[in-house]
Parts: sequence; C-alpha cells; structure tokens
Amino acid sequence: MILSTYFKKLDSLLAAIGVILGVLIALLYLVSPTIHLFSIGMALTLSCSLYLIIIYSQFPAYSLQHITKNGKKLLDITFLLLFSLSLIITHNLEYRPLVYFLLYSLCAGSIAVSIYFSNTKIDYFIQYLKIILLSFNIKYSIFNLAGFIPGVDPWTHAKMNSLLSQTGNIGVLYDKEIYFPIMHIQTVIMELLTNTSLRDASNFAIIIPFVFASSFVYLVSKDLLGHRAGLFAMLLVNISDYHIYWGSSPQTTSYGLILYYLLVYILVKSYFLNCNYKWVAISILLSFILIITHAVSSFIFLITTASLFLGTIFYNFLYKEWKISKLKNISLITAIMLLQQWFIAIYSTDGRPFFDVIVSTLYFYITGHAEFLNRPETISAFSATMPPFLERFADICGFSLFLFFGIIGSLFCLSDKHRSRDIFSFIFVLTVLFSINFSFPLFGIRNIMPSRWFAFEYLFLSTLASFSILKLSTYFKSRKLRPIFVAVVFISIAFFMSTSTISNLDSPLWLKTETVSTTYTLGEVRGAETLSKFGNNFLSDYRFGETVISLYFEKKCIILDSNENLGHGNIFIWRSHMEQRPIGRYTLLKGYYKPIVSTIVLGKDFHSKLTKYNKIYYNKDISAYYIP
Repeated sequence: MILSTYFKKLDSLLAAIGVILGVLIALLYLVSPTIHLFSIGMALTLSCSLYLIIIYSQFPAYSLQHITKNGKKLLDITFLLLFSLSLIITHNLEYRPLVYFLLYSLCAGSIAVSIYFSNTKIDYFIQYLKIILLSFNIKYSIFNLAGFIPGVDPWTHAKMNSLLSQTGNIGVLYDKEIYFPIMHIQTVIMELLTNTSLRDASNFAIIIPFVFASSFVYLVSKDLLGHRAGLFAMLLVNISDYHIYWGSSPQTTSYGLILYYLLVYILVKSYFLNCNYKWVAISILLSFILIITHAVSSFIFLITTASLFLGTIFYNFLYKEWKISKLKNISLITAIMLLQQWFIAIYSTDGRPFFDVIVSTLYFYITGHAEFLNRPETISAFSATMPPFLERFADICGFSLFLFFGIIGSLFCLSDKHRSRDIFSFIFVLTVLFSINFSFPLFGIRNIMPSRWFAFEYLFLSTLASFSILKLSTYFKSRKLRPIFVAVVFISIAFFMSTSTISNLDSPLWLKTETVSTTYTLGEVRGAETLSKFGNNFLSDYRFGETVISLYFEKKCIILDSNENLGHGNIFIWRSHMEQRPIGRYTLLKGYYKPIVSTIVLGKDFHSKLTKYNKIYYNKDISAYYIP
C-alpha cells in the first residue's frame, strides 16, 4: 500500500531525486571541467525544481487561446519576410553572418507562435510546410557553401559511391561497408536516374528524404499528445544541432535516421495504438533493411525496441495494469537479424567479424582504460588551455534548453493526470539511451560513438519537450505573455542549436580558434583536384590532407605535424582559410592514454615563411608551394 502511494507520486519522487542528482553532476565539473557535466547537471536541477514549485504551489492552468484569421495571416507574412531575407543573405555571401542566424531563429519563433494558435487542419498543414521550408533553409545554407560535400565521413562515402557508379559492383566498397550497402546503392541509382553529379544525387537520395522523414516525428507525437505537440516536436527536431548536421552532411548515419524515424512511427502504429498485422510485417521488413544499412542505427533501434518492451513491463508492475506487450517479438527478431549480420560482416584486415571487433574493442577499453572521469579535461595541462567558460556554455546552451524542457515534460507525463503506458515507455527509452550515451564517455570510453546517438534520442526528447512547452504556457494568466513565452523558447533553442559548433563548423560565432571547418569551398576542392593531376607528394593539415587529397583524389599526402616540419620534395597546400581559422593536429598529452586533437591557427607569419618557396598554383582559396 505504501509502495503504491509512492508510485502514484512517482513524478514528485523523481523530481526530488533529480534536484539532488543534478547538483552532484554539476559539482563533478570541479573535478573534470567538462561543460556537458555542468550543463546537464544544471538542466536537471533547474527543471526538477521548477516542476516541484509548480505542482506544490498549485498554480492555476488556463485554457489555450485562439486568434483571428487576420492574426494568422500576419504571422504567415512575417515568416515569409524573415525567410526571404535569410535566403537573400545566404545567396549573396560566401559565409553565414550573425544576422542570418538571427533571421533563422526568428523564423522558428514565428512558426512556433503560429502552431500555438493553430486549430484547424489547414492551419496544421501550413505550419507543417513552413517547418519543412525552414529545415531545408538551414541545411542547404551549409550544403551550398561546400565545394563538394560538407563533413569528413561524407568524402569517404562519396569516393565509394563514385567507385560503385563506375563498376556496378558493391565489392569496391571499403571495409565493412560492403555489408551495409543500401545508402550507396540508393545514391548511385539516383545519380543514374537523374543524370546528375554525385553531389546532387546525394541531395536527392539523402537530404530531401531526411528532411521529410521528420514528418514521422510529427505523426508519432500527434497520435500520443495531439496536433500542436506534434508540430512543436517536429519543429524542435528540425532546429536541433545534430539533425542539422546529419541533414547537411549526407552519409550512412543520415540514411539510418530516415529509417529509424519511420520504424518508430510504425512501432507506435502496430504495437501501441492497435495491433495491425500489416504494420507488424512492415516493421520486420524495415528492421532488416535498417540492419543492412547502418550498424549504429540498427543497434540503437534494437535498444529502442527492447526498452519500449521493458518500459511496458515496468509500467504494468508499478501500476498493476497488466497487459501483454507484443513488442518482445519485434525485439527478438531484430536481435537475431542484427547478430546474424554482425557475425557475417567482416570489419578488419585480418578477417574478424564485426561482432568480434566490437566486443574485443569494448573489452580493451573496459579492462585497460575505463576509469571514472578518465578524460583529458582532468589533466591540468589540458584544462589550462581550454577556452573561456562562457563560450563553451554558449556552445551547448541549445542542448541544455532542449534537455530542460524535455525533463519537465517527462515529469508532467508521469503525473496522475497525464500518465499513460505509451508515454511511460517513451520516457523509459529516452532514459536508457541517454544513460548509455553519457555513461561511456564518463568513463573515457568512446567506441559506442556517442555523438551519433543524439539525433535518435531527439525524437523522444522533442515529444516530451513539446508537451512541456504547451503545458507551461497554460500557467501564464496574461494572454499576451503566452505567445511571447513560446516565441522566446523556440527562438532561443533555434539560435543556440544552429550556432553550435556541432552544426556550424563553417561560420562559428564562438570557439573560433577551436573549431576546425570541414566545409571546404569550391576553390579549395577545385585546387586540390587540379594539383592531384600534376603532383604526387603533398603536405597539408590532417583533415584536408586525409579526406580530400589522400582519400578522394588518391594522392600521397604527409600530414603537417606539431613541429611544422615541411620536409623536402613536398608540395605544401596552403588554404587562405588558415590565416584566421584553425587546423587540427594530433598531439600527445602527458598523463593521457592516447593522442588528442588540438588546434592551431598558423596565421600570416607561417604564410610569409612559405613565400620564399616557389608558388606553383594559386586561386583565391588555395595555394601550393614546392619545398625543394
């Protein structure tokens, strides 16, 4: 009886625990000045504290309001004006200035207010189209700046796509990709059908479907929480940092996200709302396609299905609402298919299967280097060189806000009034995914590639955050303050997410000397292509040298080391970018078990030293000097 009472007040209990846990996490910053520790701790403490204040103060909730048709038209016109101005700016400049990010954020705020006042199907459809347009805006603002494709891994995939297009044989794909060929096949098919370049084919095959795949976020949230929450969730996903990154940098993870969003929607349709066996069959088929598309995405999907199943079990146990969940079937089938694929896929030069490599690597880290807060930030020599706190906090502020509202939404959904088995399962999934994502880096283990998990987690986080924003707005008595609150929230999240160095490597507003751009200009790519036709021994910074020169154009390239040794008989590739922006290089950190990537701005002094050598190539973005 006592336990039953506690479970009915689970939201209050978890909120109280969250306040204490958040403080403890934030205090870990004093040991390891990792900005994520501070921001997550503060978001947890503040959100749980606010929730406790709301429920124990018993603030009255007011109904959502509506506005006239003329008011809605004014909001639509405002959006179109802001949207048009942002397009003009990106069309006429070779970088993205502060005013672009402000206009983009105001567009997001305008859409959010329009969603808040929407109450008809045509209203919902118009806001849906505006979200799609805004999503294309931010992703193409990055994609169109690049001379080829932004990012690092996309160059590898583009090279494989080029080879596949020439040969028609998946045997040319590198390493394990031969066992995960779906994205590559799709891109090459699109190249042949449209008779366009690989760059444009990547846009048609990945970026466009990627943006429209966010529609499934809307459909999932709509079915669980209503139209407004669904549109809010869709908007939150599209303005999030990692969604912007994967949407502008097309690769296998991007394709995996498309299938993942679709599969979660199908799971909701087939296992949550009703048991339609046609949807069940489709979910099994798409699970197989996802497994042969991308390893990380399929692994996250397996954890998702298992967590959804366990979430229903825990809910049944806590609230005595026994109902058999059929999610165990799809979880089991997915696990069998995934393990079979991982046993078959070869992932090393010595012929070891993918499963063996993953398990052995995990064992190596756990037994050799796993230690609480085993991070470079704990070493004084490294922490002393870290950028200012405010810049690092600004860089992660968007995620902190997203997490803040997601936590409040989770607590609201655990209350007696809003609690349901489906939402409880969503909260359980999010808890499991975030626990895995943050616990591994906390112990210095990176082999799960934590940066690739966030965009998957955002589907669930956006659903909960959207509900909390709607819920919190009802506590404002003033009708004028409600839309202002909604606008400020979305403008803030959109601004800090879009300017984060996750999604904004090309035009950083902060951490400028620490952010290495991988958005290479057309002049840089054309210059590298021309030089590769006439030279062999190149010298360059490690990102540009490894991806563009060595990998894509298949030329020998020595990486500039920390001693800045130019050697003899090399062609040094100087990019104009290097005068003011940093390049990355591996350096040894005493007391840490592996090299870390540090940054340095070579600057005008280094460039002036090169002028004593023969300049053999020049355009406004790139020069080449022969070192005798």
